[in-house]
Amino acid sequence: MSWPESPPTQPPAQPPTAQGISPTTTPEPTSRTTVSGGTAPASRSNRKRTAIGIVLLFLAGLSATFGVASFWTQHAILDQDTWVATSKAIVNNPAVQQDVASALATQIVDFVGVDDLVSYVLPGPLGGFSGTVTDQVTDLVALATVQVVQTDAFISVWESAVRATHDEFVRAVDGDNRFVSIDSQGLSLDLGTSLAEIRKQLNSNGIYVLDNANFQGLSLRLPLIDAPGLEQLQTWVHALRIGAIAFPAFTVIAAIAGLLAARRRTFAVIASAIGALLGAAIVVFMASSGRDQAIDQIAGGVLGVASATVIVDQVFSGLDEVLLLTSAVAVVVLVGGLMAAILTSRHTNANRVDAASPSA
Repeated sequence: MSWPESPPTQPPAQPPTAQGISPTTTPEPTSRTTVSGGTAPASRSNRKRTAIGIVLLFLAGLSATFGVASFWTQHAILDQDTWVATSKAIVNNPAVQQDVASALATQIVDFVGVDDLVSYVLPGPLGGFSGTVTDQVTDLVALATVQVVQTDAFISVWESAVRATHDEFVRAVDGDNRFVSIDSQGLSLDLGTSLAEIRKQLNSNGIYVLDNANFQGLSLRLPLIDAPGLEQLQTWVHALRIGAIAFPAFTVIAAIAGLLAARRRTFAVIASAIGALLGAAIVVFMASSGRDQAIDQIAGGVLGVASATVIVDQVFSGLDEVLLLTSAVAVVVLVGGLMAAILTSRHTNANRVDAASPSA
C-alpha cells in the first residue's frame, strides 16, 4: 500500500507591512521634528522676553523707592504740620535755645544802643568801658532770654511764627512774591511778642537795665535760613516735586510692560524687589554723604550749624523710617517670589518625570 505524497511545505503567510518599515521598528516621535524646527526658537524667544521683563521690573523697583523718598521728603518740607513738628524739635534742642537767646539778646542791646546803656549803668568817665559793659549786658539779657525760650509760652510764640513763615515759604516755592518774612537776607521768624516776657524775666532775676529803654519799633526777627540757603532749599523742593511725579509714573509703566513681556513672572517680581532694596541703599548712601552739605547750605542764618544739624537730622530720621518700611515690603515680595519660583520649579520637574516614565 502506498501513501500519497505530502504537499510541499510552504512558509506561513506574512501580513502585509508598510513599505520600508520593519514590524519591530518603533516610529520616531514627531516631537523631535518639532524641537528641531520650532520649539527651540520659541524657547529662545521666551528667554529674551523674560530677560526684558526682569530688567523692566528691576528698574520699576528702583524707581519706586526713589519716588517714595522724593514724595516723603517734599511732603516733610511743604506740609505745615510736619514743618511745625520739626521746628518744635529744633527749639527744644539746648544748643538751638542758646543760639536763639544770643541772637535775640544781641538785637535788643543793639536796638537800645550802647550809649544809653552805659549812661544808665556807668555814668561819667566810666563810659570808656562801653564795650565791656555791652558784652556783659548782652550776656545778662541772653541768660534771661534762655529762660524765656525754655517756657511753653515761647514755644507757642515760636509755633505761630513758624506757621506764618512756612506759608510764605510755600508761596515762595510756588513763585508768589508777596512776602513779609522773606527778604533779601533770607527767611526770618517774627518773635516780637516774646519781648514782654524777656523784660519780665529780667526783672524777676533782678536785672533792671532795660526798664527805662524804649522798645517801640523793635521787631525781633530771627533769621532762620539765609538767602543762599533758602534758594538752595527752593531748588531741592522743585526737584523733589518733579521726582515725586516722574518716578511713580515710570514705575507703573515699567511694571506693566515688564509683567506683559516676561514669561516667567516670578523672576521678574524677584527682580523688582531687588531693585527696591538697591534703591533704598542708594538713597541712604546719598542722604549720608549729602548730610554735611545740606547742613552747610542752610546754616547761614543766625541759628547756625546747631540748628541746621537738628533740621537735617529731623528730616533724615523720618526718611530712614520710610526707607525701612519700603525695604520691609521689598523683602516680603522677595521671599514670596523665591518661594513661588521654587514651587514652580518643583512642579515643572515633577511633570517632566511623569512625562518621561513609561505608561502602563
